[in-house]
Amino acid sequence: MTAALSEPTTHLEAGTFRAEAPGDDPTGYGGLGDDVDTELAVAAELEEALLSALMWAPQELAAAITEILSAPRDNGADYAPFVRPVHAIVFDAIAAVATKTQPSPILVNARLMETGQLRSSAGGVRNTMLTLAAPTNAPMTIVDNIAYLAIKIVDAHYRRGYTALLTRMTQHRDESPIEDLAGHWAQLTGYQQRAETDWTNRREALEALGRR
Repeated sequence: MTAALSEPTTHLEAGTFRAEAPGDDPTGYGGLGDDVDTELAVAAELEEALLSALMWAPQELAAAITEILSAPRDNGADYAPFVRPVHAIVFDAIAAVATKTQPSPILVNARLMETGQLRSSAGGVRNTMLTLAAPTNAPMTIVDNIAYLAIKIVDAHYRRGYTALLTRMTQHRDESPIEDLAGHWAQLTGYQQRAETDWTNRREALEALGRR
């Protein structure tokens, strides 16, 4: 039989804990490995590089990449590949701008103001935008590799999903009745297979953009 997932679990995301509701696909949340500080640092650097590049990219390219990274999962759930919540906020603003014109820091800031994200310093949105608008690396150089930056973010999200699956199954092994273990394994395997399909589709689409 397929047993329902048991008690909610939590995982570390950008220094905070977020609860997973019972029944949620753990691959949609992801989890971090043993070296949390390094993983968060690398993820933040990738996300910053991608967001900076998107704000200087041609409209067609920015729109294509944001569409791939915004498309819902096959179960209709949001796809959330960004580890830092503030980066997800900026990404959403870039995606909105890119549907109409070429993004720029000024237009993205205007979008964030319209949606109320710049009205307070909560979340560090304004400071993040200052960092992204004046990156250490030359923006045009980063834009050349923008599809591959997005691929690395998709890959990292998929890897975190495996960490979450293993953590959830370990929880079931320790806490669930023996007769329920096969059901939990089957359920988590289903999540893994759907996550792999999702990862493959997004990766192939981004690789096609990178070859243009």
